[in-house]
Amino acid sequence: MRNCFGATALVLVLAAGPAEAAEPAKKPADPPRPALTEVERMANLPPLPAADQPLAAPDTVFAATDGLVVVEAEHFVKQTRDMIRRWYLSSAKHKPTAKPDPDPVRVTDASGGAYVEVLPDTFVLKSERGIDGLNIGLDPGSMAVLHYPIHFSKPGRYYLWSRMRSNDDEDNTMQGGLDDGWPDSGRCLQFPKLQKVWFWGNAVRSLVAGQPNPQAWLDVATAGVHTVMFSMREDGMEFDKFLLTMDAAFKQPSGAGPPASPLKSGKVPPPIKP
Repeated sequence: MRNCFGATALVLVLAAGPAEAAEPAKKPADPPRPALTEVERMANLPPLPAADQPLAAPDTVFAATDGLVVVEAEHFVKQTRDMIRRWYLSSAKHKPTAKPDPDPVRVTDASGGAYVEVLPDTFVLKSERGIDGLNIGLDPGSMAVLHYPIHFSKPGRYYLWSRMRSNDDEDNTMQGGLDDGWPDSGRCLQFPKLQKVWFWGNAVRSLVAGQPNPQAWLDVATAGVHTVMFSMREDGMEFDKFLLTMDAAFKQPSGAGPPASPLKSGKVPPPIKP
């Protein structure tokens, strides 16, 4: 897997006194890659079909009440920065036409009967080349950004849980942010790979070797409307649902999780039958 920050940190270790503890080891950076060839560039830039029209009305705002909000991933209000990769709807009524896409549409266990997948998917195997800005987005918010306006009745820290599915070696991370800010606490949302089933996760990848992955969270500074955002990190990522809770001890949801929250304004369609 690739370094979440896409950069190599040079650390100088000075001689420490006997009372000083050694700093934990940083994860090694990936070796430098040779320059991208024109053949590689064109292979990773196939023509994109038109974007799906959002299912949610343009004025849709979700409502966070009592410190909780639950949203279907397919109910994004808009999508931006999608010239190279794009999120496509999958349901009984929506079948992505972007290629390549090695994963079949499987919606029988998707919450609301639909999910979104970022395509085309050219970074599938660990042995293949991940190219930042093409099939991997190391810079949060730089590629394929989904927007979800939410009215928060309470400011504070909200812990982020997301439901995703990994089908190959390189499709188990994405980026989370708020109001186009991308804090480390939402950077490189990490999920188990090759599970081929939906999974609720609440972790960002640890930057320190041997340390557990910390919880994912977003700080909401004021009550009112803020836009929760998700951007591509690895193409092929399948995204079904997310929730934000002020409860740090919130238990991992089972199945499709809690029902979607009511709306503050706007309109979303009913669940799509498989």
